[in-house]
Amino acid sequence: MEIISNLLLMLRHLLFFFILFISFGNLFAQSIPSGYPVYEEAIRRGQLIPSKSDSLNHSFLQQPGIKFPNASFEKDLTSIKLGVVPIRLSTFLNSSRPYWYSPQGMIPGKGLQVYASGGVFASHKFFEIDIQPEINAAQNSFYEGYQTLTGPNVDFYFFQALARGDQPETFGDGSYSRIGLGQSKVVGKLGAFEAGVSTRNLWWGPGQWNALTFSNNAPGFFHVTAGTHRPAKTFFGSFEFQLISGLPKSKKFEPFQEDDLNSRVNQFRNRPRYLNALTFSIQPKWIKGFSFGATRTVQTFTDSVSTKKFIDVFPVFWGVSKQQVGSDLVGESDRGRDQQITVFFRQVIPKAGLEFYGEFGRRDHALNLRDLTLSPAHSRAYILGLNKVFNLPGEKLIQVRSEMTQQAQSVNWVVRANSTTPWGTNGTIGGFTNWDQAMGVGAGMGANVQMIELSLVENLNKIGMYFERRAPFADFYDTADLAKNGYKPWVDFTAGPVFDHQWKNLIFSGRMLFTYASNYYWSQELGSQRDVDFPTQNNLFSTSTQVNLIYLFK
Repeated sequence: MEIISNLLLMLRHLLFFFILFISFGNLFAQSIPSGYPVYEEAIRRGQLIPSKSDSLNHSFLQQPGIKFPNASFEKDLTSIKLGVVPIRLSTFLNSSRPYWYSPQGMIPGKGLQVYASGGVFASHKFFEIDIQPEINAAQNSFYEGYQTLTGPNVDFYFFQALARGDQPETFGDGSYSRIGLGQSKVVGKLGAFEAGVSTRNLWWGPGQWNALTFSNNAPGFFHVTAGTHRPAKTFFGSFEFQLISGLPKSKKFEPFQEDDLNSRVNQFRNRPRYLNALTFSIQPKWIKGFSFGATRTVQTFTDSVSTKKFIDVFPVFWGVSKQQVGSDLVGESDRGRDQQITVFFRQVIPKAGLEFYGEFGRRDHALNLRDLTLSPAHSRAYILGLNKVFNLPGEKLIQVRSEMTQQAQSVNWVVRANSTTPWGTNGTIGGFTNWDQAMGVGAGMGANVQMIELSLVENLNKIGMYFERRAPFADFYDTADLAKNGYKPWVDFTAGPVFDHQWKNLIFSGRMLFTYASNYYWSQELGSQRDVDFPTQNNLFSTSTQVNLIYLFK
């Protein structure tokens, strides 16, 4: 009943916004929220088609900023445009267990989940006011989760990772709901630059399904922003940048579904956090379709920030080595600051209908240049992707999308002390999260995932198949030495059809995914099978039905 009441409240709000602006005319504009279904993929795909590659000047390394193509409802009043953005309604249904994909305000939960967003905007040459609230309601049902495992310190490693990662099995007891400002922002503009406040999701880096720093996996958080809203042209090409300072929400929910397990986890105190982040990318004019850049994030506790000190307010300009910033290793304290640095690139070749990209990140300072040179893979994660389109008669295309994300650490952890926590986690401040969800990679803490999609495409319409291989908690499997303790790896194999179609003002986008979990939670209830000649496994089958409906005010 709570889900139904929340849904009715959401529809009432959206109806109010619609009636408020229904008298205005019809043009187009307004930027697409990060990871928006159908449209973002279509615009990115257009860069691979020579006849449609006019949008090549957008790097897709910093989002939002891409405009809705003739998809919003506007009226030009003198020099101010008012309008209604498309309404989006999403429903996800996960059968036996959560599925990791949970964009924007949604959670990775078992059962039925409903998400909706919509809103209004006012834009001018020198400002933009965009109000796009979102609401989410989920069953958040109980499911079979982690139990204790056999072996020295095995449970300790798992508890340690959860305490440092802030990613719970369920989001409280019973149903879950949240209403927020969602994809809203208020900014002033001057040419290609803007500055203001926002709660929008950020997406930094070239990835399509995941990003090492910011993606749309967690809800957006309140932040002050300054940067570019489109590429700024210079004599050497163009560049984009964004500097933000924000307040992500700290830990709220218990890590496990059982009180006995929760009592054994030494969780961090729920202290408010401050986050400062910077991204910068360049598109040199001498290499068509090529762009590269970097990001840096630093988060700390708000009560340790002195507004009188520049480096406290903007720690992204802090030194990048331990010897520069001071740390326990060199006799000083870094006051709990947690940093991540990534570098990335993207190359688009329209004549070949091809793009490939990559992102590499480290979450821990190197002691000095020698340390970085000798141990570049310490605390690293990376993303690699490749897309290709093949032309068919008419406007039809065959599209191949692919991406891999590696979060489990290299074997460097075996010989290096204090390197047994995965990407996006920290032993002092906790996880790189908002509302207990990872702000970057959504595949799960320490998980590795490979994805490929093969489809037939015409304009916004698509039909195809999606395939995925995911190794949950792969980092924990290595650092806790589960193989030595008699446990085989846990691997999820997922496949299913994808279907997008547009009927005039209505767009439908759906996936029906079937997941076979081989050795689910390492068959924990069967115990260690190190000395068993013919080990058995607990395999689990589940489904995830995902539907997005988008209504365009055209």
